[in-house]
Amino acid sequence: MRDVKTAVWCVALAAACTDPRARPVPPVVDVLFSSSFTLTSPGRILGSVYVFDADGVGSLSLSVRSSDSSFVGDSLLGLTGDAEATRAINWTVPPGLAIGTHVTVVARALDFAGFAASDTVRLTVQDTVATLR
Repeated sequence: MRDVKTAVWCVALAAACTDPRARPVPPVVDVLFSSSFTLTSPGRILGSVYVFDADGVGSLSLSVRSSDSSFVGDSLLGLTGDAEATRAINWTVPPGLAIGTHVTVVARALDFAGFAASDTVRLTVQDTVATLR
């Protein structure tokens, strides 16, 4: 009888330690560009950022930096606390970036549980476009 009580107690203890709820996790953040996207100078960075978090996304920030530091930008994208959102990326690339210059795009999301996550994409200037002055 003692072995049965011990076995029941162990099963009850194990069941009490099992939480059926999912543990909080950081948001999902994906920076996306079309397969045909080419970075030019001057030009535009056109893409999107997708975020998801079951607790709700509190904020989404976007930054753009060129490897030569001549092109720098930061933005805070508005969200309403929804669990899922897609926002457009639309930055004007200035003239004068040399072919081969790297431009890093970073999207960072913060959820209402206090977790943060980011996605980073590194683009390379493929072509320069002559401008009339």
